Amino acid sequence: MAVTASETPGSASPGGESPGQGRLRRRRNILIGVVILALMASVGGLLVSTSIKSPAQLAAQTSSPGLTRLTTRVQRQVVTDTVLAQAVVSKPPEISGPAGGGGGSGGNGAQPIVTRIFLGPGSAVSPGRLILEVAGRPMFVFKGSYPAYRDLTPGESGPDVAQLQVALESLGYSIGSDASGVFGAGTSAAVAVFYHDIGYSAPKVPTGPKHRPAAMLPLSEFMFVPRFPAHVVSLGAKVGQTASGSLVTLSLGRPGIDGQLNPADAALVRPGMSVAITDPVTGKSRPGKIISVTNRTKTKHSISGGIYLPMKIRPDKPLPSSMVGQNLSLTIKAAHSSGPVLTVPEAAVFAGADGRTYVSKVTGAHTQVKVPVRIGITGGGLVQVTPLQAGALTAGSVVVTGQNYAPSGQYATHGGLPRKVQGNSGQGISVVGPGG
Repeated sequence: MAVTASETPGSASPGGESPGQGRLRRRRNILIGVVILALMASVGGLLVSTSIKSPAQLAAQTSSPGLTRLTTRVQRQVVTDTVLAQAVVSKPPEISGPAGGGGGSGGNGAQPIVTRIFLGPGSAVSPGRLILEVAGRPMFVFKGSYPAYRDLTPGESGPDVAQLQVALESLGYSIGSDASGVFGAGTSAAVAVFYHDIGYSAPKVPTGPKHRPAAMLPLSEFMFVPRFPAHVVSLGAKVGQTASGSLVTLSLGRPGIDGQLNPADAALVRPGMSVAITDPVTGKSRPGKIISVTNRTKTKHSISGGIYLPMKIRPDKPLPSSMVGQNLSLTIKAAHSSGPVLTVPEAAVFAGADGRTYVSKVTGAHTQVKVPVRIGITGGGLVQVTPLQAGALTAGSVVVTGQNYAPSGQYATHGGLPRKVQGNSGQGISVVGPGG
């Protein structure tokens, strides 16, 4: 009988794969399966190990921190507090005069036309200084709080005459033997010399039985100004124009500063204190002083919209007129103590059940004692302390300001008395206050 190729021993399988090749493929599949199982086991073990913690691990991770005792040193310094306030630059008071429609001095019918201007708007004005000229006649100012209201002539008397005499003498012009408030020959002679020195002849009127001419002061040529420095705000007309109304308007001094103090800070602020005046637009700061603080609250023109106590602030250097109406911020350093005193942070002070006030003084690495103190003034987070026993507390002493944990068996304070602190498991728990 004939034998076919498929029946021959060792021949290939119907799929074209020999028996040896099939065995190799099965072994390879088994090896791959084993590797996959090993990888799955290792990953599962890693996941289990990261999600399951022992009681010791949990206790270690959730245990309370160690004792943290916060301390500071006693300082000797001036106790101060800083007060913030707001302010606005105010327009200085103004005064106007004299009337420009008088037609010049002496009633000569001259038109009141401005012929010269000596000081324009913004210029500083001093006593006796020429400001302008109308119809060839001068216009000047003297210092005086009593307003000018009439011509001052020989024989007149009154407070305005006395004011004129003081003004003339302050400029170096003697009034001779004239009594105060009486316009006599000495005052007339002083007026004549003054006019001569500024380049004009003094107007004159007949006096005495012989009608001798004597110098006088017409209302159209002078005005009294209450205080200086003064500055020209505006003039009644330009050169060549007819003056009408007031010839000149003067501002008395420089722009002022109207402060607005929170009533809650009233006890901290008083006149004479230094203040830093800051322009919030430019950030520029300039020094000044508090002139006055009123005790009556206001709400009108409030910068913050609430109530305030008005203050007057004087800068060390005058403010420019361009700042009128501008808001400012004020920083006031309100010094409380007259000199250096022992101070600690407010957190270092605690009250005892006996009604006394204490600080905890550190005397060693793990020991501290309660020192009774008398409390003084406070400011800026500091408080003045005076030990009831001399020498018990000095500058440089270390005091406790707080601690966050009391270990088992230690004591914390409660109302100034020691109290043992225990948790549910007998372990120490959190403590607040400096007296632990």
